[in-house]
Amino acid sequence: MQKIFDEVMTLDKRCCEEFALSEDILMEHASECLAQTIRKRTKLGSKVFFLCGPGNNGGDGIACARILHKEFEVSICLPYGVKSKMARLQLKRYELIGGIVTKGIQEASVYVDALFGSGLRDKLDTKSSSLIKNINKKDGIKISCDIPSGIGADFISDEVFKADISVSMGALKLPLFEDFAKDYIGEIEVANLGVARDVYENSSDIYLLETKDMKLPFRDKLETNKGTFGHTCVVQGEKKGAAVLAAISALNFGSGLVSILSKNSSEIPPYLMSTNQVPKNCTSLVIGMGLGNDSFDIKKMVLGDYPVVIDADLFYHDDILPIFETKQNLVITPHPKEFASLLDICGIAKVTSKEIQLNRFKYVSVFSKRFSHITLILKGANTIITKNKKIYISNIGTSALSKGGSGDVLSGLIGSLLAQGYETKEAAITAVLAHSKAARELMCNNYALNPMDICEKVKYL
Repeated sequence: MQKIFDEVMTLDKRCCEEFALSEDILMEHASECLAQTIRKRTKLGSKVFFLCGPGNNGGDGIACARILHKEFEVSICLPYGVKSKMARLQLKRYELIGGIVTKGIQEASVYVDALFGSGLRDKLDTKSSSLIKNINKKDGIKISCDIPSGIGADFISDEVFKADISVSMGALKLPLFEDFAKDYIGEIEVANLGVARDVYENSSDIYLLETKDMKLPFRDKLETNKGTFGHTCVVQGEKKGAAVLAAISALNFGSGLVSILSKNSSEIPPYLMSTNQVPKNCTSLVIGMGLGNDSFDIKKMVLGDYPVVIDADLFYHDDILPIFETKQNLVITPHPKEFASLLDICGIAKVTSKEIQLNRFKYVSVFSKRFSHITLILKGANTIITKNKKIYISNIGTSALSKGGSGDVLSGLIGSLLAQGYETKEAAITAVLAHSKAARELMCNNYALNPMDICEKVKYL
């Protein structure tokens, strides 16, 4: 896992106060890292164009242009002049070595956005939007110095710099992992500001997940039987296929036994079991997907001693609030529209799914403060997992997963791990990563993936 921060000004200040690293030194290291990124992506002598803003983000760009002067054919544009102390100093240094300042956008092999970075407080104005739109049309490599211009902490502009690489200064920053930023940030690199990240960073409650955080349920013990690996029970409702998908994924992910609980018997694969009540040896329950209007004694089922995964239709039931207040070992997996319904039922907020998408981290945090014992998975382009007020982000998802049934498979994966003894947060983390990794590794066009493909692929991770 890597730490993520919602602001780094305090980290910069700490470097100055505790490590005697001046603002100038920090900027020089940031600019050198940006220069290294450019060197790795284009050949010597290529044209490199910098769009630089008036503040310290612009100062980073100007300093980088100075560093690359003579190695490359460098030019900068200053549409708003320079205003910050460091930007003025860097421009003076750049001009003293003969650096070129242009009045407009030049043709180049590499375009560097150093316009606003993380300092953007409002949507881009007409002038900035026009400049960014012009650059986005160009064919060269596009590199963002920090956060692509046009992306704010809780908003996105009508025009956004579309980066191939975003070089985040010092540490990973939260806006890079907003769903609305997904199409603009490209590959993320972190610039060293003169000290190792372990030194620069302090504590954080937000983490970026990596595939190495996935703990697959490999069987190390030899003296076993099917009961050793748990019994997952999946409740089947009106839309029967959803439960079948969840049950198959649970079996493929290691659950020793998998039963489908249904009021009316239906055809199921021969390796699954059918039941009309929760089995006595149940070690996890998965409920909600495809439930529709089928009526069950939901409280009785959910409030058993086993861990529970809740998905889909249950997020619109008023009965869910007392469950949240009582049930301890619980994982919930809403998408934004379902989460909006949950927040309303719980009396936390009345918001639309669009408002949630603009403030995903805010509403996840509010929910976790109210129900810190619940493991919440908010599905999206960047999936968020939270428990005990800590946030974990998976950014390895793919648009291939945007298809009906994918969420049912995820619920089955989580239920399987819970049945095998995983704690709720760990089950959520491993299942989310496995789900996304399986989708990424499938050898088919991204529009062609179907839920059964994921069920099969998790067997070979």
